[in-house]
Amino acid sequence: MLALIALMLFVTQDVIKVEPDGPGRWRMTITAADETDPLRLADRLRPRAADICSAQGYYFDHYTFSLEQRLPDQPGAGKPSDKLTVVQDVVCGASAAAPPEPAPAPVLSDADAEALNPQLEALTAAYFAALDQGRYADSFAMADAAMTGGATLEQWTEREKQFAASAGAVTERQIGRLTWYSNPAGVPFGHYGAVDYVASRTLQQECGYLIWYRPKVGAPFKLTRQETTLLSPNLSPESRDAIRKAHCILL
Repeated sequence: MLALIALMLFVTQDVIKVEPDGPGRWRMTITAADETDPLRLADRLRPRAADICSAQGYYFDHYTFSLEQRLPDQPGAGKPSDKLTVVQDVVCGASAAAPPEPAPAPVLSDADAEALNPQLEALTAAYFAALDQGRYADSFAMADAAMTGGATLEQWTEREKQFAASAGAVTERQIGRLTWYSNPAGVPFGHYGAVDYVASRTLQQECGYLIWYRPKVGAPFKLTRQETTLLSPNLSPESRDAIRKAHCILL
């Protein structure tokens, strides 16, 4: 019985990869099939970070994450577990004091939002054009730290190339609904413009949204988030319909 309990504990223990990343810095990687929130998964790294940094203390720096969404191979089959991977930079020592919270941005009126829509459409078109044409440095420059997750240009480029290879070249893209938010809860103050889109690719269909952000009036907009869902042509009609209804507003 004790051996069985020990085996169960061993099997469920998280596997964490730790690599040095400069003086007092470490890069930790964790993958799990029982978590879909990257911040909660990153919290599982804290005991290991505390062990490594010991009395110095530590803080979490930049991170990146990827979610591998897995679908049933056949209709009626059980859905395999999704896999979430977080790559977290850890720094030993005391963290720098956080800058003061900025003041809330003025709430956008309907007229304000209408006036900003052409800018939002132009930014979105420029971003997608940069990706489609392989100008990854240009697309990288349009994103903020929350979007890149601390990735370098080389890492960003490799990730986008892998995505394009798996999804195929874009044959058509449609920009849909534009939605504006002023100072939403849980994120830094400012204006957020959401852009829903769909795209046809040579290998898969794509749908998703972009979120552009500026902290105050007059500041430039930066891409702060992109969510993408791919619909494989090999999906069963039932699976395709379920995914489309859950993630693809425009389809």
